[in-house]
Amino acid sequence: MNYQINTVYGRHIILEIMSDNPIIVDAGACTGGFIKRWGQHREKMEYKIIAIECDRDHVKTIKSRNLRNIVICNKALVGHKPKQKPTYYKYLGRPTSGSVGYIKQYIINKKDFTGMKQYKVNTLPVNKIFSEFKIRKIDYLKMNIEGSERNVLRAMTHKTASKIKQISVSIHTNVLSGISQESIISRLHELGFVAWAIRRKEIYGFREEE
Repeated sequence: MNYQINTVYGRHIILEIMSDNPIIVDAGACTGGFIKRWGQHREKMEYKIIAIECDRDHVKTIKSRNLRNIVICNKALVGHKPKQKPTYYKYLGRPTSGSVGYIKQYIINKKDFTGMKQYKVNTLPVNKIFSEFKIRKIDYLKMNIEGSERNVLRAMTHKTASKIKQISVSIHTNVLSGISQESIISRLHELGFVAWAIRRKEIYGFREEE
């Protein structure tokens, strides 16, 4: 069956296969731009958005926007729970840039880079996402987690994936070795998604009706 692929704040999504009361998880929600755009013109729709974001300043910004039907989780989405809290690196001069567990060396050489702030963050393993928020399914998982997408997808079980209808993954091939379009698409296929590269940095997938 052919579906129309829509865009919301630059992210691709098939609206016609969303449930009437969709649950959306925005992992790496940044300052809430996608969430704000989703809420526009949907005043009559009953939906729930879970914003997962480990940057403290971003969380403050999301809260200040007074977005409706939102649950904010101030944690980093990870594959498996680490023995110790990982370090979050925030790049000053580039307000929306950050990374968990590693430093983006290429940013340090940018002209607008003015320094770095770092602190420990709490984590949320991907296979705990349903029990954490007491939900049974996810209609749309948006994932923009600055290189952690590889480990999250590796750790994701088939049981977890089977409860996710659509997924959009931002890939960061320039920050960690071993991340490529092909490897992400292959893993999504293994997890039961029909998936392909929408553009150079976004992989989209959906689960066909059984």
